[in-house]
Amino acid sequence: MLAELTLIINLCPADASYAALTAGYLAKSHRKQAKEIIIIIDDTKAQHSDFYNHQERYREPEFSINLEKIIAIANQMQANKLADEVLILSKYAAVTDLHKKYLKNRLTETHDFRGAPITAYLAGFEACKTQYMVRYDGDMLLHQSSVDWVLTGITLLQQHADCIAVSPQPAPSKIIKSNLVKTDPTYWFSTRCTLFDRIKMLSTTPFIYGKYRRELLLRKWMQKTYPPALETMVFERFKSAGLKNYYLLNQGWLIHPEQKDQLFVKLLPKIISEVEKGNFPKEQANKETLDLQAWEKYLQPV
Repeated sequence: MLAELTLIINLCPADASYAALTAGYLAKSHRKQAKEIIIIIDDTKAQHSDFYNHQERYREPEFSINLEKIIAIANQMQANKLADEVLILSKYAAVTDLHKKYLKNRLTETHDFRGAPITAYLAGFEACKTQYMVRYDGDMLLHQSSVDWVLTGITLLQQHADCIAVSPQPAPSKIIKSNLVKTDPTYWFSTRCTLFDRIKMLSTTPFIYGKYRRELLLRKWMQKTYPPALETMVFERFKSAGLKNYYLLNQGWLIHPEQKDQLFVKLLPKIISEVEKGNFPKEQANKETLDLQAWEKYLQPV
């Protein structure tokens, strides 16, 4: 039975070499539950980045070639019924109003100081028309039990007034947890993978609010970690409203790949197959970031 759920997967040209596998697997994982699956492609270029070589990442003609590839991947997913809509950010009609609606135009940059998206994430919030929205960065690796974790997450959102978001464990663990959920005492949540109650979330907009507005001005004046990550702005707003992210402890887990070179692309089909079964090298336990060298040894034993 379809839930009142939209799956949002965010992609960009840098994902072109692996998105058919990662985004395709995420879509398959939630297709039975999601009323709609939307692929959002960020075809805009970050204003700068403190975390990677900005000039190399957006070098032409490579950027445009990879953009064509990622659009083709998304269109193929739609043809295979793994997506219902492909939204290209620069062509999205509502894009001009996103920063006004969600940030009150107190910040207008499209990307944060790391080069991570702001506008593309907001586009997902706006494009979703169902009460519940689960969104992923398109490179995430997911393991879940036989029951889709979002169904348990929706129940938590319905039962707990202070619950605005739900996530699986952010890393695999060898220990089977007896408790179903926990909350982060700092109220933190991550944009990498989160299930939201969109109605509760919209009640907290604009996200730049109260004391954090002063912090934002200070960051801008000092040019320190500015623009901030969207997850930081949203986290501060949720925290001020007493709203929490709940973590499911026995419904599944995530791994985030940061090293996405040729070796990663080569091993990825086997990695996804093992993650789907709940298997991982012992070195990966309790680590959010993919340990590529450990996976290479695990998948290609001498």
